[in-house]
This record gives sequence, structure tokens and C-alpha cells, in this order.
Amino acid sequence: MTPMASGATVEQAEWEERAGILFSPALASRGVVAGFTTRALGSMGGRATPPDEASERRAAVAARLGFDAVVRTKQVHGETVVRADGPFETWPEADGMWTGRAGVLLGIVAADCVAVLAADDEGRIGAAHAGWEGTSRQIARRLIGSLRAAGADPSRIVAALGPSIGPCCYTIGGERARVVQERLGDLGGGTIVERDGELVFDLWKANVAQLREDGVGRIEVSGTCTKSGGRELWSYRGRESSERGSGLGLAFIGRITPGASPPRSPRLAEDPP
Repeated sequence: MTPMASGATVEQAEWEERAGILFSPALASRGVVAGFTTRALGSMGGRATPPDEASERRAAVAARLGFDAVVRTKQVHGETVVRADGPFETWPEADGMWTGRAGVLLGIVAADCVAVLAADDEGRIGAAHAGWEGTSRQIARRLIGSLRAAGADPSRIVAALGPSIGPCCYTIGGERARVVQERLGDLGGGTIVERDGELVFDLWKANVAQLREDGVGRIEVSGTCTKSGGRELWSYRGRESSERGSGLGLAFIGRITPGASPPRSPRLAEDPP
């Protein structure tokens, strides 16, 4: 991955909630629909959720956003990014996807991990799942690299970091911190700090650093912590102290096919989970 000069605009913006979904304002400016589901719509995946139920919920979200389906991969906390122009017959092991086609809704399931969503001004979009493993393996840079290889100009890309566990709450052990620092090198500067005798990892700062390194022009950070934020989001770290655990939200990005019906309201909170 070749470093590039970056004059990125980095902003924190509260994502607007409509009918159980938080929407990215920055990506809306690129003509795409991008957001993250709340607990109101039920769990979108995970071991504690029956696969058929999760699939039905994802399909309902896709339909009400104006898409045929959510395109998914088997997330393995890795660094692989694949092209996804439509649903896979068998989900490949990958934590990142991109496409240049309209009418394709890319989906990432997450609780505390960061969803990195990106779009350029020529119809290319991408999504990546970045927990501590994906972040330390620099999957955000690999996503931007894939878009660049497809013809995107990074300076024309808008990227957004969805809700995830924030630097207020993400404590990690010493060995994990060592691995992160070793993998990130200079890009990891200031992302792990000691506070009250514990090591805290800032996933937002680490992913912003990677996006800036690859020359992304505009970066939006939702700034919403899944564990401690005031919104009803799933949180793996919060599962023992609240009802936030045992489920996953769906982060998504897609470009509506020209001439298609406009998005409908996503499933309402009072609908059956």
C-alpha cells in the first residue's frame, strides 16, 4: 500500500435516526444510502440469533431501502477485500467489499467493531468490518486500495466510521496492545493510551489515520459509542451489564438504481422483531 499525501477533512457528525436506523449525512451527500440499524429492528446476525430470523430482518431492511437484498460475506476479522456486484452463492471469507454497480446494498454486521463505509463521486462504494484485528491489519487502507485500483481517486472519496465501541470504553490487554502497535507502526501513534491503570484503544483514531494516510478527501466519524452511547445499539462489551448484548446491528451502503422506487421507511420499532 503506497502512502499518499492527505489534506482530509475530518468531522464528527451525529447520524440522524429514522425508524430504527442511523443514517450518515456525509455519505448522503454522495448520493448513496448508508447507515446502521439499532436494536429496535432486532439482531441482524450472531450466534444468539436464529439465521432465518436474521436473514428475514436484513431482507426487510433492504426492501424498505429500495434494494433486492443485502450482500454479505463471512466475516473473519481479517484483511481480505472482495468485489461484490451481487449476492454470493457461498459467502467468501472477507471483511471488506466494494462494487461499482448501482442497486447493490453492501452489508456488514457488527456490535462494537467499526464499520468503514466509503463512496467516491463516480459510483464506487465499499464497506469494511474493522474490529481490533481488522484495524490492526489495516483493512481500511485495503478497502481504499481496492477502490483506487478500480479507478477511484482517494481525494474524491467520502468515508464514514459508523457507531462502535469508543475510546471511552475499549480496554484491551497488554499482549493485544503489543500486537496492535507492532502492526500499525507509526499509524498507531496515540491510539493506545493508559488510563486508570488500563490500556484503552481508540478504534476511531486508528482508522482515521489509515484513511488519511491513503489520501481520503473527507472522513466522517459518527462518534457514537455502542457500549455507553445514549442510543439503543448492540454491544458485545455491554452484554453483561445491559440488554445491549447478544445481537448485531447491520451497517450498510448502497446506491439506488436510477429510476427505481424511492426508499420506504425501514421496519418500525413496533414491528415484530
